[in-house]
Amino acid sequence: MKLDIFYILASLAVFFALFFALAPDIRARLGRKKPSSGTLPLPLLLGILVLVPLVTTMLYLQVGTYGEAEIDDPRVTQLRSKMIEMARDLERNPDQPEQWQRLGLVYKDLRHYGPAEHSLRRALYLRPDSAFLRVELAETIHLRSELPDMPPQARALLEEAIELQPDNLKALWLLGTNDFL
Repeated sequence: MKLDIFYILASLAVFFALFFALAPDIRARLGRKKPSSGTLPLPLLLGILVLVPLVTTMLYLQVGTYGEAEIDDPRVTQLRSKMIEMARDLERNPDQPEQWQRLGLVYKDLRHYGPAEHSLRRALYLRPDSAFLRVELAETIHLRSELPDMPPQARALLEEAIELQPDNLKALWLLGTNDFL
């Protein structure tokens, strides 16, 4: 049912776009005025009206959507199954900072910043002396905020990481780039 509505709406959108693009030519022909020199020849106008929707539909049916491509990718399927396995393992035994860290980093790589932040916070709670986790959590908070300036909480985490590990290059780099902006 949803797919039928999608096809109907997509077809209407293509026809409306064509109509508005070709409206001057159509009005000139329907008004039975002699078409001006700026109008399209009738065979070309009819060809556009028929071929554009047809080619659009055929291309969509051939290529499909991004969602369909993602489902068939065995790497994505394997990654999802590993993530489910990690989550189940963490449900049984939640006091595993390495697993929380891995899960958070995978979420961050997939740009799921909310779950990544949650997982990294949990890992940091279990390993409060980790400069690495502070840096990764700070970067995740910054990415999640989608702001050019780093949120104060992320900055504080980076400063704590530098106190724990003064030569942490990623922390220094993130603070430096934020100060430069």
